[in-house]
Amino acid sequence: MSSIAAGPLAVPLDAVFALADEGLAYVGATAEIVAWNEPAANLTGVAADVAIGSDVRRLFRGGDRIVAVPFDGCAHAVRLGPQNGALDVTIRASVVALNLDAQTHGWLCSFGPERRHRAIEQLKSEIVTAVSHELKTPIATIKAFAETLLENPAATQDERTDYLRVIEEQTDRLARSVDDLLLASRVDSEHLLRRRVETPVDDLIDAALASLHFDAVAHPVERTTAGVTVSGDPDLLTEVLRQLFDNAAKFSPPGCPITIDAQSSGRTTHVTIRDRGVGIPEEHLPHVFERFYRVERDLTAPAGGSGLGLFIVAALTRAHGGSIGIQSAAGGGSIVSLAFPTRLR
Repeated sequence: MSSIAAGPLAVPLDAVFALADEGLAYVGATAEIVAWNEPAANLTGVAADVAIGSDVRRLFRGGDRIVAVPFDGCAHAVRLGPQNGALDVTIRASVVALNLDAQTHGWLCSFGPERRHRAIEQLKSEIVTAVSHELKTPIATIKAFAETLLENPAATQDERTDYLRVIEEQTDRLARSVDDLLLASRVDSEHLLRRRVETPVDDLIDAALASLHFDAVAHPVERTTAGVTVSGDPDLLTEVLRQLFDNAAKFSPPGCPITIDAQSSGRTTHVTIRDRGVGIPEEHLPHVFERFYRVERDLTAPAGGSGLGLFIVAALTRAHGGSIGIQSAAGGGSIVSLAFPTRLR
């Protein structure tokens, strides 16, 4: 069994490779593959009994690039393709050259399908697009009104107050956008839910509306939630409702009420939020919980948005062990249904 030095320990490669979800290979000093895990076999179509002992330069197109990686302690990107594998795939490998002692050296490879790396690049592109789209407008507005204040020292107190109010509103919008982007980067964490307590739904509603500086005149909130509690992290549950109220107000004409209903049934707490806004066309419904997905329509374009709101809502709901669904139609408003387990964990 081959081992990797790790301080005073020698870590067996077999154990390390068995725990890994990624395709892993270790290439020895003579360019022969010493270790090869199951994900590597699944990815390439090359079984372990074929790979181990084979010269990596003959097994892979581009295999010579692996043994050419210098011993500089850095990861190097290498593209590979199986010479005779059952699967015709292009592999993107990260290779680190290990020089453990005068007699022992080799190359540790971690690889995955090229399409996964393309997906990561696509996600990076989407993040950049979302950031530029969502942050550009408030920044431009803040700059314009600040310049107006500086260039008009004779402006009346009422005018100055109006300008400062716009700057404050846009600053809040900017801060919320940054918070959403940061939260979206954390929602896949297994440790996102750090506590679970029973909290009145009414308390969560009040906290969510207060964080939005909600205009209850433009969008009155009608609630049937008295006496109902929900089990979870109050801060994260408040964020769920904040996102849903923000969406409901953003895509509803002034004067349209937003309705929230909560009830406990058995070991589940059901929460439903309904708006009477522009709605979502049926073809978009399967995608609305995806990261950065936006429904681009003439009616919704002025409202903007990063496409993170419903993604965050769905992720936080799942983190509580809950489920989410949405019903909507163009011009018919939307109904978001949440279900949370009432048990404490």
